Amino acid sequence: MELARLVDAVERVRATTKKTEKARTLAHLLRQTSGHETKLAALYLTGSLPQGKIGIGWHLIQKAIQDVPVHGLPLTLSDVDKVLTVLAAERGEGSSERRVVELSRLTSRARPEERRFLSQLLLGELRQGALEGMLLEAIAIAADLPPTEVRQASMFAPNIGDLAQVALAEGSGGLARYSLRLFVPVAPMLANSAEDIGAALERHNPAAFEYKLDGARIQVHKGGAEVRIFTRQLQDVTERLPELVRWAQALPVQEAVLDGEAIGLRQDGRPQPFQVTMRRLGRVKDIAEIREAIPLTPFLFDALYVDGDSLLTQTYEYRTGVLASLAHGATVPRLLTAQPEEARRFLAQALAAGHEGVMAKSLSAPYIAGQRGFHWIKLKEATTLDLVILAAEWGNGRREGWLSNLHLGARDPESGGFVMLGKTFKGLTDEMLRLQTEKLLTLETHREGHTVFVRPEMVAEIAFSDVQESPRYPAGLALRFARVKRYRPDKSPQEADTIQTVKGLFQTQRA
Repeated sequence: MELARLVDAVERVRATTKKTEKARTLAHLLRQTSGHETKLAALYLTGSLPQGKIGIGWHLIQKAIQDVPVHGLPLTLSDVDKVLTVLAAERGEGSSERRVVELSRLTSRARPEERRFLSQLLLGELRQGALEGMLLEAIAIAADLPPTEVRQASMFAPNIGDLAQVALAEGSGGLARYSLRLFVPVAPMLANSAEDIGAALERHNPAAFEYKLDGARIQVHKGGAEVRIFTRQLQDVTERLPELVRWAQALPVQEAVLDGEAIGLRQDGRPQPFQVTMRRLGRVKDIAEIREAIPLTPFLFDALYVDGDSLLTQTYEYRTGVLASLAHGATVPRLLTAQPEEARRFLAQALAAGHEGVMAKSLSAPYIAGQRGFHWIKLKEATTLDLVILAAEWGNGRREGWLSNLHLGARDPESGGFVMLGKTFKGLTDEMLRLQTEKLLTLETHREGHTVFVRPEMVAEIAFSDVQESPRYPAGLALRFARVKRYRPDKSPQEADTIQTVKGLFQTQRA
């Protein structure tokens, strides 16, 4: 399939607000694919790559994608996949230059709208107005299958690309092999956010409140003496976690699939920063050495399967009861209450212990793998900074026509300039989009592609969970889970928070 067909379908999806029309458009596109191209189409439509993250940043894309006439044969999905596989494998000295050459060859065959699509896909910023749930409906239509059957299979498929390929090629028979099995990872159940305890209790009353740990999501599979451990992305990291393997082998159960977090703890029992735990997960060599420096502790919060019985359709209350009976001492702290004041005290207790907040969970909910809903709700205390808007990118989907993704900068008193800390479009209402577009266009200095650079005069209050290391930005730091709370017209750029303040927050986290 030519890439142009997929890009044209994306534009049609963006242009309509009707869900049924979006699904039909996507289904029609999928029907035109076959084999591996079905998988590629489904992944690209959800902004994913089969190669995973390949380390292509905006500066490299700017070098590679030139405004030159299109020449060569039209691009196909397979052409794109082959080049991205090459880019993902490039390592070592001169790799950046080689990546630029490969990407330039690819994009020289792409129309302007295809170049824009590829840029957004590579940067992980593709927002085409079709979330994964919409694509699941489209897969059902394209394969002429019941939507419930496709959604059920999606819980156990490695990714939506494999699901689409099997659904269209093999139908119900193919999807039947996607079921809960030992040593085959399940997509984790996800949560939505709420502003406060009151909002959470409006949805679930009573609710199970649990510490929200800022660690690495783990899914533990045990069958006799064999143990496999998978990450949130379903990656097998068993060999990197020998202490967790031995812990799981000692559990008083023959077979189990358990959900939880692994986290590095300091000697006083307080949690290590998120990146310290992830450094441990990322190490593939010298495991004994890093295990000594960063030992991990398991904290479980759900049971999916025990001794031949799938628990997915059981209530959360039942599943946690089973979990408590076999993993006593390794479960997250939990409080069942309908009282706001009790829940607030529990939240304060979690924060005082160094954790990032609490989860509020429905006692009656089943385990809905791979889906984000309000059965689970996360409540976190966010830090805020007043930052200057340095640029903004034109939006997609419902943000089409508005300046949306904001480039955020902290003030640098030494240079008199501003240091970029990341981007966000989270938290923006339609009214905020309208206001900021009007204001930022009056501050415009120049444009590069779909980015409008502005004079650094507009200040916004930005909420975020923590500061993390990032080689992508000048100070080597970025804000995690940033969102816009409000504009600060009462503040001048000279009153914005400084990069020294941000570095101080980062050092405090690590202390």
